[in-house]
Amino acid sequence: MAVMLSYFKPSVMFFHRRMLIRASLFLNFCVLTYVALQAAQNSGTGGGNGSGGGSGAGGISTVYSDNVNLPSGVQIVYNSNSNSNNNNNNNAETETAVRDAPASTNVLLSSSPSQFSTLEVETEPSSTTSGDQQQLQAGSTLAETTDAPRPSDLAIDCQDRERHFSYSQRGSYWILNHYVPAEKAYHCNESITYTTHGDITFLDNIVPLTKRWDGPLSVAVYTPGSDYEAAIRSMAYLRQCTGPDIRQRVSFHLVLDERHFPTILRKLHSQQGPPTTRPPLLTVPMAGLSTATPDVHDNKRVVMARSSNGQAVLRVKRSDSRSSSQAKETTAAESNSVEVDTDGLPIVDCDQPAPWSTPPQKTFKQAMNLTYPVNLLRNVARQNAPTHYILASDAELYPSLDMVQLFFDMLRRNESVLHLGRPKVFVLPIFEVYGNQTVPSSKTELVGKLKAGLAVPFHQKVCSYCHSVPKSKEWLVANVTDGLHVFHIAKRHKPYQRWEPIYIGTQDDPLYDERLTWEGKSDKMTQGYALCVLDYDFMILDNAFLVHRPGVKVPRREPLRDAMAKKQSAIIRSAIYRELKVLYGQNSNCIMLPEMANYPYVAFKFEALNNLGF
Repeated sequence: MAVMLSYFKPSVMFFHRRMLIRASLFLNFCVLTYVALQAAQNSGTGGGNGSGGGSGAGGISTVYSDNVNLPSGVQIVYNSNSNSNNNNNNNAETETAVRDAPASTNVLLSSSPSQFSTLEVETEPSSTTSGDQQQLQAGSTLAETTDAPRPSDLAIDCQDRERHFSYSQRGSYWILNHYVPAEKAYHCNESITYTTHGDITFLDNIVPLTKRWDGPLSVAVYTPGSDYEAAIRSMAYLRQCTGPDIRQRVSFHLVLDERHFPTILRKLHSQQGPPTTRPPLLTVPMAGLSTATPDVHDNKRVVMARSSNGQAVLRVKRSDSRSSSQAKETTAAESNSVEVDTDGLPIVDCDQPAPWSTPPQKTFKQAMNLTYPVNLLRNVARQNAPTHYILASDAELYPSLDMVQLFFDMLRRNESVLHLGRPKVFVLPIFEVYGNQTVPSSKTELVGKLKAGLAVPFHQKVCSYCHSVPKSKEWLVANVTDGLHVFHIAKRHKPYQRWEPIYIGTQDDPLYDERLTWEGKSDKMTQGYALCVLDYDFMILDNAFLVHRPGVKVPRREPLRDAMAKKQSAIIRSAIYRELKVLYGQNSNCIMLPEMANYPYVAFKFEALNNLGF
C-alpha cells in the first residue's frame, strides 16, 4: 500500500502544476485582450487634439495648484497617480500643493482631467473662535469646470419631497398642505424655495415676490372663519389675473383655526371626499369678485369651456331633468352658470380691481381679535417647500434679483469648501426704503439710496440691534463684484446675541417654536439661540440683500401688545429655555433673552452709518 501511495503522489502534484499553468495562461490572455481593446478605444477617441494633444494623456492638460484660489486655512493635496506618456512616467510619487500654512482644512482632490472630485475630507474640531477672525475673500473660488453643471448636478445630500394634498393637525390648528399647489415640480437640489406666510391682508405681496424671485415659493396662509373664503378668491385672482408665474411656482397651504372653523370647505382634491353643497358667501363683498358659489347636485352636467380671460374652466349647469318645483325654487342668482377653473377655484373677472384694492374694514381675524401663529405658519411653509435650500422670510421682504442663480453659481465655485466644517446659513442684510421710493434691484442702487437718505437699515427706528449685521460698515463700502460671494463669517455672539438674521438655510435647520405668536414678540429668538448653541456659521453674502416693502416703520405705543410680550417672554425664560438647554446644551456666548431693562426698544446707531456721512 505504501508503494502505491508513493507512486500516486508525484502524479497528483504534476496534475496540480499543469492546472495552475493553464489558469495563468488564461488570465494573461484576458489581460492582454483588455489592454488591446482599451488601446483601440483611446486611439479612436483621442485623435481630435493631434498627436500630442497637450501635456497630459488624452490631450487634456494637467491641473496645477496655481489654478486654484482657496480661502485661508485650506490645504489641497493633488493625487497624481494617473498614467502619463511623458519622460517622467516612472515618477509615481504623490505631488502635493499646500496653500496657506495654517492648514485647518485638508481636501484631497483627484487631478483627473477637467474636474475635481473630493476623495477625503479632514477637519479640525469645532472651535469657538470669533467670526470676526474669519474671512472668506470675495475672490475665493475653487477651479471651475469648462461646462458648469446645472443646479441639479450639484452634490447636495437630499431627497425629492412629495407635494400632494394632505390634512394635518398641529395643536388647535388644521393644516391643508398643498391646498392650491404650484403646477411646476422641482427636484430637491435644483433651486431655493422662498418660504413665507401671511393672512389675507398680505397676499398682494405675492405679485412682487414672484417677479423678483426666480425659484419656487411656499406660502402658508392663516384663514380663520370667513377669511377662508376671502383667501380663496384672492388666490383665484393671483392665479388667473397676474401672469403664469404664480400658477407655476407658488404653492399655497392653509392654516385653519379649530375654534373658528369655516362652515364648508371647497373640495379641490379627491382626498377631501365628495363635493359639498354650498360654500359660505363672503361676509364682506370684495370688488371684482362675484359671491355666487357652486350649487352641486347629483343631476348636474359639466361642460368644458374657456373664460374671457383665457383660463380653462368647468361650466357647471343643472340638468333639465329637475322637477318643476325644484326649478321654481331656484333664485335668479342660482340660475346662472357658475364657473370654476380646472383647480376648482372660482373664476374672477380680471378687468375688475384686485380683491386687496378694496379690503374690508376688518378681517375676521381682526374682528375676533385673534393672535397670529407666526411660527406655526413659518414651519408649515418651510416643511412644504420642495427644495433642500430655503429662504424663510416675511412676505413684505423683497429679495435682490437673480439670487437663486447667483447662489448656485457660488456653490459650484466653492462646493468642496462650503460643505465642510460646522453647519452654516447664508445671511442677507435687510433694509427699508421710504414710501415714495422703489425697491432697489442691485447693491449699487441700494448704496446710492442709503447715501441720499432715501433708505435706512431695517427697523433702525424700532429695534436696530435686532438686525445690526456684523461688519455692516465694511459691507456697504466694499466694491461691488460680479456674482455672489461670502463676504464675512460671523457668530451670533456678543454684541450680536439679539441678532435676528434672515438667511438661506436648509431643511435640516432647527424649526421655530410654534407656541410663540407674532403679538408676543421675540418669536425668532428661540431658533436663533439653537443656531448659536449648535455653533452655526453665519456666512454674510456680499451682493445679495432684502428690502422691506416701501415704508419705514416708526415706534408707536402698543399697550396691549406690550403686555402680551411680557407674558411670552416669561414663557420663553421659564419653559422654552429649559427645554432648549436639554435639547441642544449651553454655550456662554449664547443668550436667549437678556433682561429687557438692559435692551430697551429704542433706536440705536447702526454701525454701518458711523463716519460714512450717510
